[in-house]
Amino acid sequence: MRPFRPWHAAVIPCVAMVSLSGCAGSSTGPKDGASAAGPAHSGSALPSDTTGGGRVVVTFTGTSPLSADAVRRTADRMRKRARHLAGAEVEERGDSVVVTGRAADRTRLEALGDTGELLFRPVLAVDVPGLPQPSGSPTPSQGRALTRGLGLRTDPSAVPSAGADASGAADAALQQRFTALDCSGKQDPVDRQDRPQDSVVACGDEDDATGRDSKYLLGPAALGGSDIKSAKAEFGKNASGWLVQLDFTSAGSAKFADVTGRLSANQSPQNQFAIVLDGTVMSAPYVNQSITGGKAEIAGSFDRHSAEQLAATLDTGALPVDLKVSEVTTLPAG
Repeated sequence: MRPFRPWHAAVIPCVAMVSLSGCAGSSTGPKDGASAAGPAHSGSALPSDTTGGGRVVVTFTGTSPLSADAVRRTADRMRKRARHLAGAEVEERGDSVVVTGRAADRTRLEALGDTGELLFRPVLAVDVPGLPQPSGSPTPSQGRALTRGLGLRTDPSAVPSAGADASGAADAALQQRFTALDCSGKQDPVDRQDRPQDSVVACGDEDDATGRDSKYLLGPAALGGSDIKSAKAEFGKNASGWLVQLDFTSAGSAKFADVTGRLSANQSPQNQFAIVLDGTVMSAPYVNQSITGGKAEIAGSFDRHSAEQLAATLDTGALPVDLKVSEVTTLPAG
């Protein structure tokens, strides 16, 4: 499932209009009405429909068999995500998680089952639809040298131990994956075998007039969802509409300041930082300075609902298992 496709997010600072920066605080404008209902609770009875639009029941199952504990933990996290959806209910049924809500919210209810794994990865190379690759674009070998220089490889066991031959073979395989990656939307490019400590290839979420997304060669993750303390949707005075504000943990703040400082010294596109959600690059802003303060904002073509959905996903963290929609049932109003 490709997450949050229409949003075209970018990370901005609170003061200067740079592509990526941190901020000490955030100014917010008036909220768009009252907040939605609180967390849903399990129950077999369907709540009455108050909008006249009917109800929808979405059943999620695991991509592999789920234990009772995995179902419980997954349902608990989905309930937290559903807090901004009025009248939504989440319940456990055997090895499935069932979500019930307004028919008008079907897309948002289905999005509750997105894994929600957020990673921040340095960009090593980019292939933009319709544009030739610049002559200075890095090869995977150059990317590996950059990655080691940044100190981003978090798992020493991931570094080839068989010498230059093993390293060259890994680079060649990565280059083949990058060349072969199809970002036309005809296939799901997400490789669930990719690990945070690996260099990976990924599609962006731009979807230009050619019907293709940009494709990226990315280094090992420098930060992950566990480095985010909180995420919330706000209406920003200094940004165009709704945005999602991220607060990093103390450890995440230090990592973020360090890696953005290192990236800012590089030439394009190796001064870019990819924000990757469930294997898709949401945005890849450049950095021109070390970002301190432990805060950043994701802004783009958000409305209130999409900003709240992303914030709820990031605030609760990734689901413990991968889910798929196995059944959707629409119930008439009445």
